[in-house]
Amino acid sequence: MNTSKVIIIEGIIGAGKTTFSNLLANELNGLWLREPDEKNGNPYLEKFYTNQTRWALTMQLHLLNMRYRMHLNAQWTHINMNKNVVIDRSYFGDTAFARLQLNNGSLTVDEFNTYTMCYQNMTSNVLLPQICIYLDIKPEIASERISKRMAIETGRICENAIDIDYLKKLEIEEKHVIDTLQKMGVYVIKLDWDIDRNLDEIMVIIKDIANKIKNYKVPDMFLDLHRKTM
Repeated sequence: MNTSKVIIIEGIIGAGKTTFSNLLANELNGLWLREPDEKNGNPYLEKFYTNQTRWALTMQLHLLNMRYRMHLNAQWTHINMNKNVVIDRSYFGDTAFARLQLNNGSLTVDEFNTYTMCYQNMTSNVLLPQICIYLDIKPEIASERISKRMAIETGRICENAIDIDYLKKLEIEEKHVIDTLQKMGVYVIKLDWDIDRNLDEIMVIIKDIANKIKNYKVPDMFLDLHRKTM
């Protein structure tokens, strides 16, 4: 019987998803799938932060396709290789940004409907993950971390356009995604990620989470059903 799992890591920008997901994948001896950024698969990010109205739909459709491919890769690896897969932000989490862009006016209603149509067409091939880990962090703290990492990661320099208000609104949309996944039967693990921790402290938590994942038994073997709406 297949005992592997697809694990998605969610949280607002600056939460620390990339570091956490990479460490967790290594601990599980699994496959790590990283969220696209302007250095790795998102050529529109800098343009988006410069002119959101012009580039919002283009970027969201690009990211939706990238994350769709990631999930197909994760599903194949999980089903055919019985290997754990950890995804740094998910196909489902992408909808948080689409709703946010609609609410703040960067996407028109017609553009949002185009995004929704693409999302629904892809959904027939996307399965629920077994586990979602949510890094819960206050927007103010996330903003501080974004500023710190901008200074050392040139691929993050465009993030200076992210303000607190944007992060607060994103937090609302992210929590909607998490609540929806939980209602659909996904095992959600919420972690308070406000505290700055060194690598040793993070690894203690990673090892604990990895043990929970290994010991978690999906309550219904047919949980891997096509999802409904997000």
